[in-house]
Amino acid sequence: SDMEVQMKQRCVTEFLHAEKMAPIDIHRHLLNIYEDQTVNMSAVRWWVVRFSSGDGNMKDKPCSGQPCTAVTPQNEE
Repeated sequence: SDMEVQMKQRCVTEFLHAEKMAPIDIHRHLLNIYEDQTVNMSAVRWWVVRFSSGDGNMKDKPCSGQPCTAVTPQNEE
């Protein structure tokens, strides 16, 4: 699944970051391995920032946002 591929890339990113590799080089490595399934560069940068701050948690944190459902005139009936 896409989530499994993303999790693998996050793990690879954490490892390569620990090896002192720059985010751009990490992204290049990911492109070589995952090709069209590679996460974008901003995701790699975000993960590196999290790892640099000591946040090694591999799961995404829950976030507030729009509810999963919405009431509209069409579905209100």
